[in-house]
Amino acid sequence: MLTPPKQGEYGDYYQTYIDRVKDKDIRSLLLSQIGELEGIYRQLTEEKAAVPYKEGKWTYKELLGHLNDTEKIMFFRALCIARGEKASLPGFDQDTYVRHADFNTVPNHDLLVDFRLGREQIVSFIKTAPQKRINVVGLVNGQPMSVTALLHIIVGHFAHHLEIIKILPR
Repeated sequence: MLTPPKQGEYGDYYQTYIDRVKDKDIRSLLLSQIGELEGIYRQLTEEKAAVPYKEGKWTYKELLGHLNDTEKIMFFRALCIARGEKASLPGFDQDTYVRHADFNTVPNHDLLVDFRLGREQIVSFIKTAPQKRINVVGLVNGQPMSVTALLHIIVGHFAHHLEIIKILPR
């Protein structure tokens, strides 16, 4: 089981994501959350998935695309830090990414496959990374960030969004 990150290993902005999962088995959640997400998106038609789930919010497809992009970025950061990168890794603007991705034209199935493949890569990384590299701290957007914090953020960020869409009508 991955130990939760310590204070100072991540920026304050990420605290809510880490709090959601700090006492849970991250590896198990990485896999179980795939099924949770697929269960929700199986209930959505292509048309319904391309409509904002709430006024002023993203569509279900854009939300899933956002999850995919965010997890890729967080995983890339974790990989870089684990491999000894010393440069500060850049931040990103989630709204700009979603706006430029045109996720509403991508079939639900393809977005779900992308999610599953990303999660499988993260699980493989955890299995094969030297344990001593999992707690390494690097820099993200000029702030300290550990590999374990990034892995917790991935799962906690997903839990945050899942909590929102679970209560919405489909």
